[in-house]
Amino acid sequence: MKFDKDIVMAVVICAVVLFGWDPLCRYMGWTPAPRPQIAVRTSSEAPAPQAAPAPAAKAPEQSAVPAARKPEKALPPVKATLELPPVRIANPDMVYRISPASGSIDAITLLKYRNAARTAPVELDRIADSSQGALSLHGATPWQVENILSSKISEGRIYTLSRMMRDGRGHRFAVTQTWELAPSGYAARYRAVFSNPEKTPVTLAGTVLCGADLPPWHIVSGDKVRIPSHRMDYLTESGDYADIKADKKDQGFFVKPAPRVKWVSLGNKYFTAILASSVPFTLHQSRVFLNGGKSSYPVISAGAVLGDVVLAPGESKSFDFAYYSGPKIIADLDRFDASTGRVMHLAWGPLDYLARLLLWILVKFHGLLGSYGWSIVLLTIVVRAVFYPLTARGNASMRKMQTVQPQLKEIREKYKSNPQLMNAKMMELYRREGVSPFSGCLPILLQIPVFFALYATLDGAVELRQVPFLWCRDLAAADTVATIPLYFFSLPVNPLVLAMTALMVVQQHMTPMSMDPVQKKMMALMPIVMLFMLYDLPSGLTLYWTVSNFFSIIQLKLQQRSREKENRGVSRKTGGKA
Repeated sequence: MKFDKDIVMAVVICAVVLFGWDPLCRYMGWTPAPRPQIAVRTSSEAPAPQAAPAPAAKAPEQSAVPAARKPEKALPPVKATLELPPVRIANPDMVYRISPASGSIDAITLLKYRNAARTAPVELDRIADSSQGALSLHGATPWQVENILSSKISEGRIYTLSRMMRDGRGHRFAVTQTWELAPSGYAARYRAVFSNPEKTPVTLAGTVLCGADLPPWHIVSGDKVRIPSHRMDYLTESGDYADIKADKKDQGFFVKPAPRVKWVSLGNKYFTAILASSVPFTLHQSRVFLNGGKSSYPVISAGAVLGDVVLAPGESKSFDFAYYSGPKIIADLDRFDASTGRVMHLAWGPLDYLARLLLWILVKFHGLLGSYGWSIVLLTIVVRAVFYPLTARGNASMRKMQTVQPQLKEIREKYKSNPQLMNAKMMELYRREGVSPFSGCLPILLQIPVFFALYATLDGAVELRQVPFLWCRDLAAADTVATIPLYFFSLPVNPLVLAMTALMVVQQHMTPMSMDPVQKKMMALMPIVMLFMLYDLPSGLTLYWTVSNFFSIIQLKLQQRSREKENRGVSRKTGGKA
């Protein structure tokens, strides 16, 4: 490869972008710290209802996570001081921490997922200054808690809370809430029962069930994220599906009039919270912007509008919901609701279906091999094998194009003053030699959708997060093995992307190409540009790309040997006059 002035300049520009981007992001405040709690602006379709008063003091948490079934146990009776400690219910995969005073979830801890520093489990639905707590109830006027009537835990994963309440107009009513976790996984059932103990009718105006709130993934975990994929999804009762990006302007984010939906989902790159019901409900939306360094980010919320709950004397009304708060795992989502697989958002448009299929295959390979690293290698080999005939045909076509290049050059020189005649002569040459100028591109074009779908699969699969393979500590992050300290920047050493680039250079020299000098210069520069652009790519992706390049080289070598063998056979038949 000849490094002229243009190539050297391009390399310098790429190096400046690579080494200077992270320091620039930190200086400009584009890389926010996890979970700041400073509200700067709130946008919602309706004024946010006020939460119940907080307890005067907080006592230590009370934990109840028995492994086997145990009889119900009642927590100590509580007076109106509401000083009952937080209650914990759990299954092997997650823990709900619930506040009896507010009747809401303070946090959902995912026991099998750690933050970026691996110092603590990931927490979703964690109550903050911007939220009112997941699976909590509110009215158009502030509700006040008069007393906690009962509070009991069953089997370590079911919690029932009954409270006597009073709305802003002085009407008294009772609310009984039940949170029931599945024996395993990330699904739960929720029931709210409103009762009227009085002798006069009660109308609870504007009752809302707050489903959950969700910040962007890098705020929750501290992970470095290339594409945030932060959005709200819902499925209407008529079967229409919609998704809304979290950072849209108010007129694009808030849907008016609010639709009736079967479920609503909040999602980021790897996790989602879904509120669903067998009875369609009216969508409730809200959003708050929090400060993160010098920029703000949205925390989106969704729930169900229960409307005016009218209770005759002695009457009770119940509302039942299903709730999922956990990772975007296809099998878990399908078990929760077969239609929620769309919240994966692995790729754009039709490619999303292909990406989900590839992810399903990857998970099946993991079931056979027990390693996601080797599963990626096997998936790469399968994809290469499927496209082997197309790739071989494309390479053969490019070799044919290479053989007619001298004649094409002669035609261009001879008829350069007459473009129409020149094109006619070139097409005549193509027909005579049986060459199509597009046949080499067609196989590559057919592979592009699969490549992008596989790229999206490996980039968005939570299954790869913090999974080690060989020297890689995390298949969802760069495979950095060391850093080289520079004056203002520490240069990470990522072996896979370096191997990927080296194999790209080898493959480029082995691939037959028919190009003019400018195109050849651009192709020679391509591996270097790719090195700088993709240097911090997740190691699962660079592993796929490295293995793919390796097998491309093997394929080219096999085709070269086959061609040499054919040429020797022709030479023997013609007496050495091939």
